[in-house]
Amino acid sequence: MELKKNLSKLDVFCLSTGAMLSGLFLLPGHAFAQAGPAILISYVIAGLLAFTGLLSQAELVSAMPKAGGTYFYITRSMGSAVGTVYGLITWFSLALKTAYELFFMGVLIATLTKLDFGAATPNLIASVLCLLFVTINLIGIKEAGKLQVLLVLLLLAALFLFCYQAFPSLDAQNFNPFLTHPREAIV
Repeated sequence: MELKKNLSKLDVFCLSTGAMLSGLFLLPGHAFAQAGPAILISYVIAGLLAFTGLLSQAELVSAMPKAGGTYFYITRSMGSAVGTVYGLITWFSLALKTAYELFFMGVLIATLTKLDFGAATPNLIASVLCLLFVTINLIGIKEAGKLQVLLVLLLLAALFLFCYQAFPSLDAQNFNPFLTHPREAIV
């Protein structure tokens, strides 16, 4: 069965970028609370490791330009059993990443809007967001792609605005001491 290509290159770019940017806005504050300025080392190491995967993906996609992504490459090179295991692992990792991000989106929204339904507030907000995103995806992939383009443009605008406003406040003393003991979490 041949998969239809209903998404444009911009849609695919925004789907991938949106998945990364949401983690970029949510994870660093929590990670900084645990590791301090040394979190920069973690990001450099993670970037180098991700770059090796990026190079492999680029080579595979140029050799086998088919819909299906990594699953297609794995099933062609290692068989359907390994492809099935890879698919399950990918699904599980995406489910955990999504749960993590939805929870921290709940924490962020509860903090910014001062909503308070007790200790379950972040979970309630995360559940509502989850239902909203599932509904959008059920409506159709083209509509989800259009919404994702809009959301990524808003995220990029917010990121550039944040960098622009933060640049005058850069101070090397904020990185001293660079290696610290774990601190209490912010959230």
